[in-house]
Amino acid sequence: MKSGQKFCLDLDWNLLKIFHSIVEANGVSSAANALWRKQSTISLALQRLEKNVGKKLCRRGPAGFALTEEGRILYECVSEVYAKVNRIPDSLDNASQELRGRLHLRTISNFVSTKFDKLLMSYTTRCPLVELHIEVAPWEAISLAVLRSEVDVGIAPVHVQYPELSYELLTREMHLVYCGKRHHLFGATVKDVAELAQEPLILTGADEPDSLTYYRIQHGLGKRVAATTPNLEEAKRLAILGLGICLLPDRMAAADVKKGLLWPLTSKAVGSGCDVYAITNRHAPRRLVVDIFLEELAGKRIEAPARASARA
Repeated sequence: MKSGQKFCLDLDWNLLKIFHSIVEANGVSSAANALWRKQSTISLALQRLEKNVGKKLCRRGPAGFALTEEGRILYECVSEVYAKVNRIPDSLDNASQELRGRLHLRTISNFVSTKFDKLLMSYTTRCPLVELHIEVAPWEAISLAVLRSEVDVGIAPVHVQYPELSYELLTREMHLVYCGKRHHLFGATVKDVAELAQEPLILTGADEPDSLTYYRIQHGLGKRVAATTPNLEEAKRLAILGLGICLLPDRMAAADVKKGLLWPLTSKAVGSGCDVYAITNRHAPRRLVVDIFLEELAGKRIEAPARASARA
């Protein structure tokens, strides 16, 4: 094909529309009927397009209508353009309407973050008619849900970053080892986490990030398991009851530490850091409700008019 700006300037874009109709109708005669044009007119348009691109785009004969490889590639390109042009009326019509819709979020359990709280407040202030739909799931399942476009945004730590997904660092969670006031180590502080290897541990199972698993194994924690639960709130409750020590996010445990119900046996200097990301799908259809959320996260602002753009 011709390349660059000259190709765009020379091309009659109406020919692309006719070519798209030919492929959709599976033949020149069917396209002529659909477009209310003479068959000779459609055939001539196809010939002009083939001359412009310098390639044979289809074959017609006893076997029926079929695209060449070049025709298939052009059809895919034209279909993308056609879909975008087809959405223009809806976008323009919705420009005078308030932004509505639903933003689907899936997050790890008991996630405590001032930044995330402020993000939700600033987002709902800008988009008061958008419904937030928030679900809780194990961290591993969240990236896969975003990859399958089941949710708009995932909030979770990650082990492997998929090229199809975008990751915006939200915060770093620090996990410390805690015990309840009935535990014999309550009030003590250990400098070497390995000193706790023989203490019964409350495991968080499927909700335990990889970085925390490596940290545990490195220091020998979990040789003795007191209980296992995928729910952090339940793990914290068991720790408060004194069933064993437990690795918990420091922000989640802060209120109970202040009440004297939990005690951090380790300091942040020997804690385990876990990066939590806002995860989105690069290839998902663009939605303004998601774009505004990500702009708020990045500390930037898209100007969504008081009567905002495209309805989600």
